[in-house]
Amino acid sequence: LAARINIYKKERLEAIAEKERLVREQNIVLEQQVVERTKSLNETLDNLKQTQSQLVEAEKMASLGQLTAGIAHEVNNPINFITSNIYPLREDIKDIKAILNKYAEINTSSNLTEKLEEIEQLKEELQYDYLLNELDGIIHGIEDGAMRTAEIVSGLRNFSRLDESDLKLADINEGINSTLLLLKSKIGDVKLIKKLENLPQIECYPGKINQLVLNIVDNAIFAIKEKGIPLTEGEIEVKTVAKENEVVLTIKDNGVGMNEQTKQKIFDPFFTTKDVGEGTGLGLSIVFGIIKKHNATIEITSELGIGTEFKISLPINNK
Repeated sequence: LAARINIYKKERLEAIAEKERLVREQNIVLEQQVVERTKSLNETLDNLKQTQSQLVEAEKMASLGQLTAGIAHEVNNPINFITSNIYPLREDIKDIKAILNKYAEINTSSNLTEKLEEIEQLKEELQYDYLLNELDGIIHGIEDGAMRTAEIVSGLRNFSRLDESDLKLADINEGINSTLLLLKSKIGDVKLIKKLENLPQIECYPGKINQLVLNIVDNAIFAIKEKGIPLTEGEIEVKTVAKENEVVLTIKDNGVGMNEQTKQKIFDPFFTTKDVGEGTGLGLSIVFGIIKKHNATIEITSELGIGTEFKISLPINNK
């Protein structure tokens, strides 16, 4: 009996040892699988982050691309006016030179009366008074065109501060005006109402605020077109108000509006109501990211057939 008990104990110990060995081997296998799975998940996460970053950058570039045609059009108008006036300006200056040359011919040996009569006759032939008025008009037009071009370039420089990574004090009205200036061609016949109050400077990422305004106004233009009304009946209102500890930016349109289901999804990445090829579905997702980055809040009011209002509250001190 004692021998049997010893054999039983031995077998039991061997069985326990075998089970422990199997558990250790399984643990090793599981640990390897966990390591491999973790590595795979990290790689996938890195790829997703990289893809997300590329998509955000692509959306930014798409936003700038949307402005390109409009900017070219806006710059082309004053440049065309300047170039089209070069020839008449040259002709007018040539006529003025002809009159001045006549005056230069006068000397002590000249018949003064006769020369002055010739000059008056030449001035009459060249329509001297009209010539002076035309010169004033051309110079004023060229000056206006040059100033307009300078405004557009300044606006583009202001808008293009998209990659600034540091918080800085800024008046967001400047960025709003620059962005709306660059969108002027795209806004077209839609009535733009600006109600920008004097604001304190706030701690923000100015370029990102510009991107936010661009994306929301771009959506407003799309909503007005989707409503099917004449563009002259469309309205976009951009308003800023200073409050005690914050600045409130409101962008309102009278476009097609949204139902509650759409409103709940608008900040979801890749959600879009636009046709394929017309939008990436990242515009408002980027807006939401910018709002979070500024510790800001957003309220959306929308009604089908009436329009949409975005109300963004930005803290003056971004802590």
